[in-house]
Amino acid sequence: MHTFNPVYVENPLKNSNYIEVTSMIRAAAKNFSGKAKESPIWEDSAFNLTKNIVVYCAAILDYFTLIDCYETMLKADSKEIIDNLEDSIAHDEDNPHNFDEEEVYNINCAIRYFQEYQQFEDKFKSGVLVTATTFLNQFQDYNAARLFCPTFEKLTIKSMDELVDSGKIILFNLKNEALARSMGTFIKLHYERSVLNRLKNPKRKRDTLAALIADEYQDLVSVGYGGSIGDDKICAKGREANFFFLAASQSINSIYNAIGNEKAAKELIQNFRTRIACHSSDIETIRNFKELMGQEEKEKTSRSVSENSQKTTRNFLLGGFDTKGANINESISTSQQKEYLVTGKEFSKLKSFESFAQVYDGVETKFYKMYLKPHFLKKRSTKHKEVLKKLKPNNSLFSLSGLFNRFSRLGTTAAGVLLMLSPTLAFAFPNVCSVVKSPEFNSCLNFRYSLSMCGWPIPRPCVHFRYYVPQTFIEVTPKAGSSHFTALPGAAVQLAGASALPPFGMENDEDTQSYHARTISVPFAQIPFNMLPCGGTRMPKLCFDGMSEHIPEHWSTGISDKYQPNFLAWSLAPKACLIKGAVTSATGGTDVSFSPDSPMCSIPLPTMPSFPPSSHSACNGWGVFYPRMGSYNGPSSLSGALMIASRMKSISSEVFRSSPSSFGEKWQMISPGSSSCFNEGQNIGLLETIKNVREIGRLTSGKLSGHLFVVWKPVSCTRDIPYIASSAAAIAAMKPMCVGF
Repeated sequence: MHTFNPVYVENPLKNSNYIEVTSMIRAAAKNFSGKAKESPIWEDSAFNLTKNIVVYCAAILDYFTLIDCYETMLKADSKEIIDNLEDSIAHDEDNPHNFDEEEVYNINCAIRYFQEYQQFEDKFKSGVLVTATTFLNQFQDYNAARLFCPTFEKLTIKSMDELVDSGKIILFNLKNEALARSMGTFIKLHYERSVLNRLKNPKRKRDTLAALIADEYQDLVSVGYGGSIGDDKICAKGREANFFFLAASQSINSIYNAIGNEKAAKELIQNFRTRIACHSSDIETIRNFKELMGQEEKEKTSRSVSENSQKTTRNFLLGGFDTKGANINESISTSQQKEYLVTGKEFSKLKSFESFAQVYDGVETKFYKMYLKPHFLKKRSTKHKEVLKKLKPNNSLFSLSGLFNRFSRLGTTAAGVLLMLSPTLAFAFPNVCSVVKSPEFNSCLNFRYSLSMCGWPIPRPCVHFRYYVPQTFIEVTPKAGSSHFTALPGAAVQLAGASALPPFGMENDEDTQSYHARTISVPFAQIPFNMLPCGGTRMPKLCFDGMSEHIPEHWSTGISDKYQPNFLAWSLAPKACLIKGAVTSATGGTDVSFSPDSPMCSIPLPTMPSFPPSSHSACNGWGVFYPRMGSYNGPSSLSGALMIASRMKSISSEVFRSSPSSFGEKWQMISPGSSSCFNEGQNIGLLETIKNVREIGRLTSGKLSGHLFVVWKPVSCTRDIPYIASSAAAIAAMKPMCVGF
């Protein structure tokens, strides 16, 4: 096994090498955590902190790793940092360092920065530190540290230049998908830096072709915005260094989204002189190609026929009219009109292994319709029609199952110099298909319609639609940080900071149940449900709406709910509260206030003296609702999970204000077993016997992995009559779409 230190470069304090190292660290961090939606001040501040930490490590340590950077960041506001930097440039005979003018200047800049950093407010320093260390914290893992943070004695790859010039190939295999993507980006940037250094060092050989092949390029793309190292820089200058770049992406839009800056993305894309586009429905990809191919004048012919008659009489026997004096005129006109050579219609008609190509041959650019040859063909001269025939399902060699079996044997290895990163298994976490595949999906959907009238712009018969849409998952788990959604990038970052908090992780401890809980929007729900007439899905979001780990003191004690008006009112008559809950448990339902959807994610909250007043009932069929904490008194673990899930949903809507809430909502259990839909607070006996809300699978397996519920929201709208057929087709297509996921 080889090891590689991605922050190890020669002379880091010279020629702005430390800035390039910092740029690579932050590019990998963005790839790991995703683009920040809030103000760029946090990312800019994290870049400055990381840059000066690299300067410190380079000045004080002869050799340093990402772990050294992480440990130094944790004490960045201490006086020790400044003292060590000042000692390193002191004019002293015992000083082992011998820095030149450029290095001393960079160290002095770092000293001034840390002096300024110590003046910042603690709240601001905490935000900067969290942003800067989220990615570096991943190297506290043994396997990650062994590969990318070795000691100098165990470092086997000391120079990327040697690997590039000798044509070596680096392979690395990481099971952590988010870390694999970020480190793939890190190694890619190191490789690009080495290629560009060929231009600075005339002694290096350029005979060996440097090639970078990136599949699923949107997972690896990074730009330097014309300054630091990035794909835009290597594409612009790499040709002179004998560099070849082949990138494969889903669409141009996916690159736009990954970069987050349309102008920077366009600047990067225009550097790819040869482009090949297969079948696509992405508007940006189609527009890009058709505008590059341009327009040509085509002759358009229009024809019109008119008939005039006089003294007509009605033919009562045969119908119509008769006349003896009729004139028929026909006119034909031709004109020249400009049309695009390629349109969206042509793109949608492309078959497998067909594409439109913009090919640059070194002199000029030409456009072709290109037929691609699969690599596994034995005879490269096979005609395209024969290739399409072999792709038919009745051909076992080239069937989809046969291709899957072939590719599955290749494994999950990722390459560095010839960088090959395979996409991970899609939907490795609960998503909309988990709901669609449940046996009671249609009954929970409850799709209904009735005749109605539309009044605008023309009064006409219409249809009024009513149905439910899955909006929010609520998970309840015994342990902090244990979740069904660890493979979701944003949620994974939130879970990484979770820590175990007593007394959670207990079940049936003297009739007490204790859990952690989280809420999150149903992933990918907008894909199938936006095909229905009323929409109603939540905005896409890859993070938790609310996490009990982010309100640890309240979740343990319930301290912030002690002044809730409903709680204080019913606490005077607790028996009456329980009786009221038992009476309403036959049908369920609760006093839910309306809360809109929000793009906000759950963040750690300071302990509040009191949460905002809640309109939720104090008691229902599941027990006493307040205080909204993580412990439940009662012998039933299922009742405890339901009540704690209900409390977490209320906190997500009314405290975090990141989760929607609507009147008439329904609940459904997804795991450990699938149930039909029920109302919040409905009697637990009815749920277990009629609604099939049971824990049998969880208890008999011995794997107490928690519970997962989904909340359905009612929606309604009025649309034209043709929506009946399209809605029925959309519903019928949902389950086939989810086969295999």
